[in-house]
Amino acid sequence: MPGRLSLIALAAGAACVGLTLLAGGCRKESSTPPAGTSTTQGAAVFVNSTCPIMGTPIDPAKVTPDLVREYKGQKVAFCCGTCPPQWDKLTDADRDAKLAKAMKKP
Repeated sequence: MPGRLSLIALAAGAACVGLTLLAGGCRKESSTPPAGTSTTQGAAVFVNSTCPIMGTPIDPAKVTPDLVREYKGQKVAFCCGTCPPQWDKLTDADRDAKLAKAMKKP
């Protein structure tokens, strides 16, 4: 019986991981907008074209409100749900450095 419970727990964990991946995971398939332009989604204007945490291109069509942080009056977009909490933990100096890199021309 204990072996069967372990198997059930393992299957439940695998199902959870699979659902997370189906829900989107980190988005890396998007294209980068032209350098020097702001990325937009509806009324939102993002100052960066790549994620300041992962460095992946930002697809404005896939950026939901939970993937945006306002920093120094500008909207900063992120590629996936794991990045904004990492951003929140950074110092302002670290944020400035990462944002500058995310805004650089490729």
